[in-house]
Amino acid sequence: MMKKSFGIFLTALVLFASCNNDEEPMPEQSEKPALPPEASMAPDMSMFEDEDGEGARVTAATHWAYAAINVGVYSSILYTHLAIPVTAFKATIGTDASFDEDAGVWVWERAFDVEGHGSYDIRLTANVQDENVNWMGYISGEGIVDNFVWFTGTSNMTGETGYWELYESPESTSVWLSNSWEYDKETGNGATTFTVEKEGDNLGSAITYRIDDTLEMDRGVIITNTDLDSEIYVNWSRSDKFGQVKSESHFDSNTYFCWDASLQNTSCE
Repeated sequence: MMKKSFGIFLTALVLFASCNNDEEPMPEQSEKPALPPEASMAPDMSMFEDEDGEGARVTAATHWAYAAINVGVYSSILYTHLAIPVTAFKATIGTDASFDEDAGVWVWERAFDVEGHGSYDIRLTANVQDENVNWMGYISGEGIVDNFVWFTGTSNMTGETGYWELYESPESTSVWLSNSWEYDKETGNGATTFTVEKEGDNLGSAITYRIDDTLEMDRGVIITNTDLDSEIYVNWSRSDKFGQVKSESHFDSNTYFCWDASLQNTSCE
């Protein structure tokens, strides 16, 4: 009887060990995806900032000023109204990621400051699904902001193509801007198109920001205004500051109007 009981006990141990060996393994660590480029969310619009801080350049009747006013609609949305999520994404660039084994996602974390808004923390996660990456930007900080998902997106593994959606605020969680981008990893050349999703006069309007370092005017934008049913084309040299603008509705002409390195009107050669 005792031998029989001992045999049953051994059998139970073997079965228990087998069950343990059949437990679900920890999720395998996926390949770390590349962060999308800065220009995918935060294109360089500094060419059209009024450096004297008093608005004198923008109010001047120059071709550059006309371009600056129209580009300013979108740079204001990005760098004023959506300054917190845009700055948060920029803060993650250059930081190291860690793999969260429990959640099965890659994580970038960093503290950052936004002038006039205070201090925040960003937790950017990347969930790799085959060849696609799903991004979520969790932001915590001043006031009532606690782990708020301020932007989401999808890209390929290299970060060369994808899209973002940026939400208005914790109080109004609707999408304000959406975009799609495509950039070459080696050259950095490419484009991002931002579309206004917020209700109002600018709903559906868009701006496409272009980088092409093979051109003398290596930066450009195309602005589509749905309210006015018009398009504006702007091209400029990032280093030398000269540029050109075309708007048939404003200039009553389908030709470009130019400015020089001092941002003053000049003939287009």
